[in-house]
Amino acid sequence: METTLLDRLDDYGRAFRSLKGVAKVRVSSGGRTLSGTQVLFAEKPDRLRAETLNPLGFGQSLLQVAASGDKLEVYVPREGRYYEGQATAGNLARFTRLPLQLEDLVRLILYDVPVLPFEETLLSSGEGGYRLSLYGEGEVRQELTYDAGLRLTGSAYFVGKDLQLEVVYEKFSEDRPGFPRVQRLSAPQDGAVASLVFSEALTNVVIPGDRFSLDPPAGIEVRPIP
Repeated sequence: METTLLDRLDDYGRAFRSLKGVAKVRVSSGGRTLSGTQVLFAEKPDRLRAETLNPLGFGQSLLQVAASGDKLEVYVPREGRYYEGQATAGNLARFTRLPLQLEDLVRLILYDVPVLPFEETLLSSGEGGYRLSLYGEGEVRQELTYDAGLRLTGSAYFVGKDLQLEVVYEKFSEDRPGFPRVQRLSAPQDGAVASLVFSEALTNVVIPGDRFSLDPPAGIEVRPIP
């Protein structure tokens, strides 16, 4: 069964290469919660764009973030501020609040869970599904959860007893293998929780490369990300 579950994991990881969607996004960190509707574009291995829409339904967007490779661009239209910098985990966390590299963030959004190197496995069942624990060197552990139909529903990463990162997938689309329209990511050590609830999600679509870059409007100073 362990081999079957790992094979399923590989299948899900190969299922989706790109995404164009609209999602309600909610991020909580440091006692503050921000929410809004975003247009999202994601493409493997390391391209992402998020545009936070004006809640009034018209006018300029509130925030535009584009990341491609090692470049990160940010535009705040209402403030007339434009930033450029490296797409490091630290810079991305300023906007996502999650301690993730760009490639890992893209993979998690596209239902492709990174698997840590492991030496031993332990399978358990219950609550209508399965839990597959992967044990790596030292105290590193990854726990994968599956439903009764062997669909991946989450992954949690531990060091010792401390949960470092968890992702949960729900509300799968009816097509096969089914894209998770509800996604929750949490990093307890950083006090951060993020959720995405997709109202629209088109997968494996062709996305023009210029979607993952921004152009500073005329007359606006390009500043480094502080």
